[in-house]
Amino acid sequence: MARITEDAWAAGETLAARLLPETGRGTLAFALAPEDILTLDRRAIRPLPPGRVQGNGSYTPNVDALIIGDLLLSWAHRDRLTQTSPVITDHTAASIGPEPRVRYSIEVRWIDPDTGIAILPAGIVIDAGLTSSWTLAPDDISETGAPYRTAEINVAVRSVRLVEGAWLSDREARWFRLTAPIAAGWDRGWGFLWGA
Repeated sequence: MARITEDAWAAGETLAARLLPETGRGTLAFALAPEDILTLDRRAIRPLPPGRVQGNGSYTPNVDALIIGDLLLSWAHRDRLTQTSPVITDHTAASIGPEPRVRYSIEVRWIDPDTGIAILPAGIVIDAGLTSSWTLAPDDISETGAPYRTAEINVAVRSVRLVEGAWLSDREARWFRLTAPIAAGWDRGWGFLWGA
């Protein structure tokens, strides 16, 4: 069951929604459906995430890529203004666009060594401009701000777009979990990870 409305909402407002699944035995009663709260965050004006995101030519790069050397990130453009078909474009499709005023950034998030969860906000953000590839070097991952005992990072390519003076990023990104190059630091005598 759906209710269509012409009401308009602004970013930051919240809506309550209940899904009423239908089966051969009938429709779930409204009172039994759990209520979900949705906070609006300007989805319609955010850029689409880049497609075909790869590291060193693979959708699953070697987890030690930044220990071994550089990580070549590559991606395909996406354009929310021209991708209006109800058919969803496959992630591996070639470039569509790019959308005007969209740039790319490389985000590195530290992984909490105790929980295995990425720490927000990103520890490192690199402006990759308008290109569709970027070489990330181990030296780009500074230990500054890394939590004690950090051994892993998440790396992603994000689409960003300037809207009314604020940079809005895509809603979802394809992340690569990698060994942090700083984790090899103590092999070179740095000692910052363990406080030595």
